[in-house]
Amino acid sequence: MIRFPWFSKTYFDPVTVPVAPRNRTELMRTPSLIALLFFKHYYNLHHNVSITQEMKENMDTQRAFPEDPFHHDIILKTLQPILIVNNYISVLDRDCIYRYVNQAYKKYFNLDEADMLGKTHQELFGAEFYKKTIQLKLEACLKGESVHYSAWYKHKDIERHISVTCFPYRPFGDAIMGIIINGRDTTELKKISDKHKIQKAYFENLFQQSPDAIAILDNNDKVININNAFTELFGYTLRESRGRPINSLIVPDELKKEGLEATISVASGQNISLETVRKTKSGKLIHVSIIGKPILMENNQLAVYGIYRDITQQKKSEEKIARDLKEKEILLKEIHHRVKNNMQIISSLLNMQIRYIKNEADKEIFRENQNRIKSMALIHERLYKSDDLTHIGFEEYIRKVVSYLLASYESGPKNIDFIFDIEDVEIPINQATPLGLIVNEIISNSIKYAFKDTSKPIILISLHKKDSRFEMIIRDNGCGWVLSKKPEQSKTMGIHLIKTLTAQLHGILDMESDQGLAYTIHW
Repeated sequence: MIRFPWFSKTYFDPVTVPVAPRNRTELMRTPSLIALLFFKHYYNLHHNVSITQEMKENMDTQRAFPEDPFHHDIILKTLQPILIVNNYISVLDRDCIYRYVNQAYKKYFNLDEADMLGKTHQELFGAEFYKKTIQLKLEACLKGESVHYSAWYKHKDIERHISVTCFPYRPFGDAIMGIIINGRDTTELKKISDKHKIQKAYFENLFQQSPDAIAILDNNDKVININNAFTELFGYTLRESRGRPINSLIVPDELKKEGLEATISVASGQNISLETVRKTKSGKLIHVSIIGKPILMENNQLAVYGIYRDITQQKKSEEKIARDLKEKEILLKEIHHRVKNNMQIISSLLNMQIRYIKNEADKEIFRENQNRIKSMALIHERLYKSDDLTHIGFEEYIRKVVSYLLASYESGPKNIDFIFDIEDVEIPINQATPLGLIVNEIISNSIKYAFKDTSKPIILISLHKKDSRFEMIIRDNGCGWVLSKKPEQSKTMGIHLIKTLTAQLHGILDMESDQGLAYTIHW
């Protein structure tokens, strides 16, 4: 112990102190006026403020803060501005030893306070994670920096993702006493973020690798993004096109109205699809097919996109095919015209020959053949005048055949009432000729033989399509089949020809003689 006898007892009693204070900090921990005087005498210090005032300030500081910077109250007061209920907060000293952890931190890492306090971060979470992820960040904090990082970590076989902010721990002014670690679990957010990144990567790859040119536009028709194919097709880079109206980039002046109408349609939420012409950066006109659609999220239109496909070669091919087809149609029509003319010549030759025939039976044979030729010539005439060279409108054709037959049989009845029940169908050209000849044979037979004793002759012609098959019925109200044998057993040329032509159609022929004669053909 040390005695200080030089102080006058008038003012002070002798004071016993453990040892002379070694520095100012130790002095602050010694609440004694004599110690202060001794410190002044021992170090020969001179202050601008009075000793009494300095002692008072030091005493106030001691009452305000406990001496330990890691005292629980000091830590809580220092952390007060950043305390968030669910965040995981810890305080490390300058040696990276845990000095404080909050309840959320303990619960999150499933550790007791005793398992954490007094241990280093490296001891708790492993040297590999510490050196790879956090060591440099903690060292930066001790130099006065604030550091943010996020990382996956594995603790007790549980892998989690955490977002962490580290900043210096300053309980007494500017002096850095340690590190504050403020973290929160972001595992689910990270999974969602990674999922979005994957989806974005998928989209970006599809977008950029698409063989079709794609432009994404805002609702004002201005370019947000374009893909590589767009640059290749139109010549514009993203930097050149971003923020510019698409119509000013690629729509020719003469098609501005069309471009504006397309823009308005898509901007209003409609889908569009059209084939048109657009221009490249160099001014070249190209044929394109365009698909435009809005991009929606929860019924809100975020943007629109346009897909452009170069169809210039396709258009050229189509135009060539159209020209070739037109030439072939003209050639085919000319063939039908010539066939019709040749048949007309044959019919005229037969007509000339009839004039020299004296036998009426022989004349009738020639007339029947004339009618058959005429029925075929009518088909070629119809095809020559038609735009469709593969089908023929059957009703109009039948009416012409009937009209011609009535005119050709001068001795036949003139008051026959024809009833047409013909569906508006197109007959393939390969079926039209045999079908026309069948109609010619049946109606010729009815005109010649059926109505000798009938006052009001009627012929019904019916044609309907059922599913993929046709049904034709021709019925008269004449005398029917007067011979003893059945109609289908007849060996006349007319019946034989009808059967043969029905077989060409791969059809079935039914004949009934009941109050007249009825022919039913299915094919």
